[in-house]
Amino acid sequence: MGIAHACLVAFSVYYDDHSSILDALHRMGGKGRAVACIDPKTATDDDLRLLHEAGVRGIRLNMRTRSEALDKAAVKLAAARVRPLGWAIQLYLSLEQIAELAPIVPELGVTLVVDHIGAPSADKGPGRLQPGYAELIQLLKTGQVYVKLSGVYRFSALPDLDDYVVDILQTAPDHVVWASDWPHSAGVEANPGGDRDKVQAYRKVDDAAWISRCREWCRDVEGGDGERLARKIWVENPRMLWQYNGDD
Repeated sequence: MGIAHACLVAFSVYYDDHSSILDALHRMGGKGRAVACIDPKTATDDDLRLLHEAGVRGIRLNMRTRSEALDKAAVKLAAARVRPLGWAIQLYLSLEQIAELAPIVPELGVTLVVDHIGAPSADKGPGRLQPGYAELIQLLKTGQVYVKLSGVYRFSALPDLDDYVVDILQTAPDHVVWASDWPHSAGVEANPGGDRDKVQAYRKVDDAAWISRCREWCRDVEGGDGERLARKIWVENPRMLWQYNGDD
Protein backbone atom coordinates (compact mmCIF):
# COMPACT_ATOMS: atom_id res chain seq x y z
CA MET A 1 0.00 0.00 0.00
CA GLY A 2 3.07 2.27 0.07
CA ILE A 3 2.84 2.96 3.79
CA ALA A 4 6.27 3.93 5.13
CA HIS A 5 5.28 4.84 8.70
CA ALA A 6 2.64 3.27 10.89
CA CYS A 7 1.13 3.27 14.35
CA LEU A 8 0.61 -0.33 15.45
CA VAL A 9 -2.27 -1.12 17.77
CA ALA A 10 -2.05 -3.96 20.27
CA PHE A 11 -4.19 -6.97 19.36
CA SER A 12 -6.75 -7.46 22.14
CA VAL A 13 -6.05 -11.19 22.43
CA TYR A 14 -2.49 -10.46 23.58
CA TYR A 15 -3.72 -8.45 26.58
CA ASP A 16 -0.61 -6.86 28.14
CA ASP A 17 1.96 -9.09 26.42
CA HIS A 18 3.93 -6.56 24.35
CA SER A 19 6.61 -8.88 22.92
CA SER A 20 5.14 -8.90 19.40
CA ILE A 21 4.57 -5.17 19.14
CA LEU A 22 7.98 -4.32 20.62
CA ASP A 23 9.63 -6.61 18.09
CA ALA A 24 7.72 -4.90 15.28
CA LEU A 25 8.73 -1.43 16.48
CA HIS A 26 12.36 -2.53 16.53
CA ARG A 27 12.07 -3.85 12.97
CA MET A 28 10.56 -0.54 11.82
CA GLY A 29 13.76 1.26 12.71
CA GLY A 30 12.22 4.32 14.32
CA LYS A 31 9.45 4.78 11.75
CA GLY A 32 6.79 3.26 13.98
CA ARG A 33 4.63 4.24 16.91
CA ALA A 34 2.32 1.99 18.88
CA VAL A 35 -0.73 1.81 21.10
CA ALA A 36 -0.37 -0.76 23.88
CA CYS A 37 -2.72 -2.56 26.26
CA ILE A 38 -1.75 -2.31 29.92
CA ASP A 39 -3.15 -3.18 33.30
CA PRO A 40 -3.16 0.27 34.96
CA LYS A 41 -3.13 -1.34 38.40
CA THR A 42 -0.02 -3.48 37.89
CA ALA A 43 2.08 -1.72 35.23
CA THR A 44 4.99 0.05 36.87
CA ASP A 45 6.39 3.44 35.94
CA ASP A 46 9.49 1.66 34.64
CA ASP A 47 7.29 -0.56 32.44
CA LEU A 48 5.65 2.50 30.92
CA ARG A 49 8.96 4.29 30.46
CA LEU A 50 10.40 1.35 28.52
CA LEU A 51 7.32 1.26 26.31
CA HIS A 52 7.65 4.99 25.69
CA GLU A 53 11.30 4.61 24.68
CA ALA A 54 10.30 1.89 22.22
CA GLY A 55 7.74 4.14 20.54
CA VAL A 56 4.48 3.58 22.40
CA ARG A 57 2.36 6.73 22.57
CA GLY A 58 -0.96 5.49 23.85
CA ILE A 59 -3.01 2.70 25.37
CA ARG A 60 -6.18 1.04 24.16
CA LEU A 61 -9.28 0.32 26.20
CA ASN A 62 -11.70 -2.14 24.66
CA MET A 63 -15.17 -1.69 26.11
CA ARG A 64 -17.25 -2.97 23.22
CA THR A 65 -15.95 -6.27 21.85
CA ARG A 66 -16.97 -8.25 24.89
CA SER A 67 -20.11 -6.18 25.52
CA GLU A 68 -18.62 -4.65 28.64
CA ALA A 69 -20.36 -1.75 30.33
CA LEU A 70 -18.63 1.59 30.07
CA ASP A 71 -16.34 1.65 33.10
CA LYS A 72 -15.75 5.33 33.83
CA ALA A 73 -13.52 4.51 36.79
CA ALA A 74 -11.27 2.43 34.53
CA VAL A 75 -11.00 5.29 32.03
CA LYS A 76 -10.08 7.73 34.81
CA LEU A 77 -7.45 5.36 36.22
CA ALA A 78 -5.95 4.82 32.79
CA ALA A 79 -5.82 8.57 32.21
CA ALA A 80 -4.00 9.09 35.50
CA ARG A 81 -1.34 6.53 34.51
CA VAL A 82 -0.63 7.86 31.01
CA ARG A 83 -1.09 11.59 31.59
CA PRO A 84 2.52 12.14 32.79
CA LEU A 85 3.82 10.55 29.59
CA GLY A 86 1.63 12.63 27.29
CA TRP A 87 0.03 9.51 25.87
CA ALA A 88 -3.40 9.19 24.31
CA ILE A 89 -6.15 6.72 25.21
CA GLN A 90 -7.70 4.89 22.29
CA LEU A 91 -11.23 3.73 23.08
CA TYR A 92 -13.16 1.03 21.30
CA LEU A 93 -16.72 1.59 22.40
CA SER A 94 -20.16 1.81 20.86
CA LEU A 95 -21.70 5.06 19.70
CA GLU A 96 -24.25 5.00 22.51
CA GLN A 97 -21.44 4.57 25.06
CA ILE A 98 -19.95 7.85 23.85
CA ALA A 99 -22.97 9.62 25.32
CA GLU A 100 -22.03 8.12 28.70
CA LEU A 101 -18.36 9.04 28.29
CA ALA A 102 -18.82 12.65 27.19
CA PRO A 103 -19.40 14.24 30.64
CA ILE A 104 -16.06 13.02 32.06
CA VAL A 105 -13.86 13.83 29.05
CA PRO A 106 -12.86 17.38 30.18
CA GLU A 107 -11.54 16.12 33.52
CA LEU A 108 -9.37 13.37 32.01
CA GLY A 109 -6.61 15.69 30.83
CA VAL A 110 -5.52 13.38 27.99
CA THR A 111 -6.16 13.07 24.28
CA LEU A 112 -8.78 10.47 23.39
CA VAL A 113 -8.99 8.52 20.15
CA VAL A 114 -12.36 6.98 19.24
CA ASP A 115 -12.06 3.76 17.24
CA HIS A 116 -13.98 3.02 14.04
CA ILE A 117 -15.67 6.45 13.78
CA GLY A 118 -17.68 5.70 16.90
CA ALA A 119 -18.90 2.24 15.85
CA PRO A 120 -22.54 3.08 15.04
CA SER A 121 -24.94 0.14 14.93
CA ALA A 122 -26.07 -0.82 11.44
CA ASP A 123 -29.37 -2.18 12.75
CA LYS A 124 -30.45 0.96 14.60
CA GLY A 125 -31.18 3.19 11.66
CA PRO A 126 -29.20 6.22 10.43
CA GLY A 127 -26.04 6.76 12.44
CA ARG A 128 -26.58 10.49 12.71
CA LEU A 129 -29.84 9.85 14.56
CA GLN A 130 -28.42 7.34 17.03
CA PRO A 131 -27.69 8.15 20.69
CA GLY A 132 -24.10 9.31 21.07
CA TYR A 133 -23.66 10.86 17.64
CA ALA A 134 -24.35 14.41 18.78
CA GLU A 135 -21.94 13.93 21.69
CA LEU A 136 -19.25 12.59 19.33
CA ILE A 137 -19.54 15.66 17.11
CA GLN A 138 -19.32 17.99 20.13
CA LEU A 139 -16.28 16.14 21.46
CA LEU A 140 -14.53 16.47 18.11
CA LYS A 141 -15.08 20.22 18.22
CA THR A 142 -13.20 20.48 21.54
CA GLY A 143 -9.89 19.44 20.00
CA GLN A 144 -9.30 16.89 22.77
CA VAL A 145 -10.71 13.97 20.78
CA TYR A 146 -9.64 12.30 17.56
CA VAL A 147 -11.60 9.70 15.62
CA LYS A 148 -10.24 6.85 13.55
CA LEU A 149 -11.56 6.48 10.02
CA SER A 150 -11.47 2.70 10.06
CA GLY A 151 -13.35 -0.58 10.18
CA VAL A 152 -16.51 0.51 8.38
CA TYR A 153 -16.99 -3.03 7.06
CA ARG A 154 -18.18 -3.76 10.60
CA PHE A 155 -21.27 -1.63 9.94
CA SER A 156 -21.34 -1.42 6.13
CA ALA A 157 -25.15 -1.59 6.10
CA LEU A 158 -25.48 1.71 7.98
CA PRO A 159 -28.11 3.61 5.94
CA ASP A 160 -26.30 6.95 6.00
CA LEU A 161 -22.68 5.78 6.11
CA ASP A 162 -21.44 8.21 3.44
CA ASP A 163 -23.15 11.22 5.02
CA TYR A 164 -22.04 10.10 8.50
CA VAL A 165 -18.38 10.05 7.44
CA VAL A 166 -18.58 13.29 5.46
CA ASP A 167 -20.09 15.09 8.47
CA ILE A 168 -17.20 13.94 10.67
CA LEU A 169 -14.59 15.00 8.12
CA GLN A 170 -16.24 18.40 7.74
CA THR A 171 -16.48 18.86 11.52
CA ALA A 172 -12.91 17.94 12.45
CA PRO A 173 -10.56 17.62 9.48
CA ASP A 174 -7.58 18.09 11.81
CA HIS A 175 -8.71 15.36 14.22
CA VAL A 176 -9.39 12.39 11.95
CA VAL A 177 -6.73 9.73 11.33
CA TRP A 178 -7.01 6.92 8.82
CA ALA A 179 -6.46 3.32 9.87
CA SER A 180 -6.46 0.07 7.93
CA ASP A 181 -7.83 -2.20 10.68
CA TRP A 182 -5.47 -4.81 9.17
CA PRO A 183 -5.14 -7.79 9.57
CA HIS A 184 -8.94 -7.95 9.97
CA SER A 185 -9.42 -10.50 12.70
CA ALA A 186 -12.67 -12.44 12.73
CA GLY A 187 -13.67 -11.05 16.14
CA VAL A 188 -15.43 -12.66 19.07
CA GLU A 189 -18.50 -13.46 16.97
CA ALA A 190 -16.35 -16.07 15.17
CA ASN A 191 -15.56 -17.73 18.46
CA PRO A 192 -18.76 -17.78 20.53
CA GLY A 193 -17.46 -20.53 22.81
CA GLY A 194 -14.55 -18.41 23.98
CA ASP A 195 -11.92 -21.06 23.21
CA ARG A 196 -8.69 -19.03 23.24
CA ASP A 197 -6.83 -21.83 21.41
CA LYS A 198 -9.20 -21.89 18.45
CA VAL A 199 -7.64 -20.78 15.18
CA GLN A 200 -9.81 -18.29 13.30
CA ALA A 201 -9.74 -17.29 9.67
CA TYR A 202 -9.15 -13.61 8.97
CA ARG A 203 -11.88 -11.62 7.23
CA LYS A 204 -11.40 -10.99 3.54
CA VAL A 205 -11.16 -7.21 3.14
CA ASP A 206 -10.10 -5.33 0.00
CA ASP A 207 -7.65 -2.85 1.51
CA ALA A 208 -7.00 -1.04 -1.77
CA ALA A 209 -10.74 -0.50 -2.24
CA TRP A 210 -10.94 0.86 1.32
CA ILE A 211 -8.28 3.45 0.54
CA SER A 212 -10.09 4.41 -2.65
CA ARG A 213 -13.34 4.91 -0.78
CA CYS A 214 -11.65 7.18 1.76
CA ARG A 215 -10.20 9.22 -1.09
CA GLU A 216 -13.73 9.59 -2.47
CA TRP A 217 -14.89 10.98 0.87
CA CYS A 218 -11.99 13.43 0.81
CA ARG A 219 -13.09 14.64 -2.63
CA ASP A 220 -16.69 14.92 -1.46
CA VAL A 221 -15.65 17.16 1.45
CA GLU A 222 -12.93 19.24 -0.16
CA GLY A 223 -13.79 19.17 -3.82
CA GLY A 224 -11.27 18.66 -6.58
CA ASP A 225 -8.82 15.85 -5.90
CA GLY A 226 -9.28 16.12 -2.12
CA GLU A 227 -5.51 15.98 -1.75
CA ARG A 228 -5.20 18.48 1.10
CA LEU A 229 -7.65 16.59 3.31
CA ALA A 230 -6.11 13.26 2.32
CA ARG A 231 -2.71 14.51 3.44
CA LYS A 232 -4.21 15.52 6.77
CA ILE A 233 -5.78 12.16 7.60
CA TRP A 234 -2.88 10.05 6.29
CA VAL A 235 0.14 12.17 7.21
CA GLU A 236 -0.23 15.38 9.20
CA ASN A 237 -2.85 14.37 11.77
CA PRO A 238 -1.26 11.04 12.72
CA ARG A 239 2.16 12.64 13.00
CA MET A 240 0.73 15.12 15.47
CA LEU A 241 -1.32 12.56 17.39
CA TRP A 242 1.37 9.91 17.66
CA GLN A 243 4.19 12.41 18.19
CA TYR A 244 6.31 11.50 15.21
CA ASN A 245 8.76 14.29 14.44
CA GLY A 246 11.05 12.53 11.98
CA ASP A 247 12.12 14.27 8.79
CA ASP A 248 11.49 11.25 6.56
